[in-house]
Amino acid sequence: MKGSTIAVLLVFAGLVLLVLVAPATWKQKAQNSFLQAVSPLLHLGNNLENRVGGVAGGREKLDELERENQQLKLDNERLRATNALLQSLQTEVDRLSRQLGFQASSPFTLIPGHIIARDNTTWWNTVTIDRGAENGLAEDMAVVTEDGLVGKITAVAKNSAVILLVTDQGLRVSVNIEDANQQGIISGAPSIGRGRPELRIRFLSKLADIKSGQKVVTAGTGGVFPSGVVLGTVKQFEVRELEGVATVEPAVDLAGIRDVFVIAGTK
Repeated sequence: MKGSTIAVLLVFAGLVLLVLVAPATWKQKAQNSFLQAVSPLLHLGNNLENRVGGVAGGREKLDELERENQQLKLDNERLRATNALLQSLQTEVDRLSRQLGFQASSPFTLIPGHIIARDNTTWWNTVTIDRGAENGLAEDMAVVTEDGLVGKITAVAKNSAVILLVTDQGLRVSVNIEDANQQGIISGAPSIGRGRPELRIRFLSKLADIKSGQKVVTAGTGGVFPSGVVLGTVKQFEVRELEGVATVEPAVDLAGIRDVFVIAGTK
């Protein structure tokens, strides 16, 4: 064993012996001095412990806030879905209410029908409904919605019927242009692409005072369509070589309709 090590052990043993035999007052002073010396180290250790504990607590708080945030997002998505469903239901209720009101207030006897098929090759030309001869339907009956004229029945089976739409170029209807004292024949106009089709009134006077926004209604001649049923509003009037021609926007959104009414007579 090295001499330095022996010396250290002897000094340590002497200190221990001194502490054991020293008076109590001296021990108290020594203890106070030792405590004074190590006190900064104790405070430093405590501060470090508090900081470590604070960081751990803060991390737990952040995790809790993250969980709450995720729950709030989930609740928000559920509320959005519920709101969308309620709006859809309200729209459907409003639609049915309008139809019931129209059926009740109409001067005609109306037979309701639901569209079950469309002719995909001529989208704007025909639709098929779930009512037929068994329900009292027959060819050449006019078909309407609460917004206006849809077309007329051209074929009838026992439980279904085909409707030729007003936008078909082969369907011609005698019409009046309100506030213009003009009568003409309306039919479907050729449409470009899959855009919403238009109607075209021919055989108008070149001197007619026709303006955009004027309402177009059935004239009631021919025995198929009753008078006063709306077809649409004038978009444009142009003078051609032999006649005046008006372009009309249909009153009924034929791409969006799901239900129609067949006019079976007057009340």
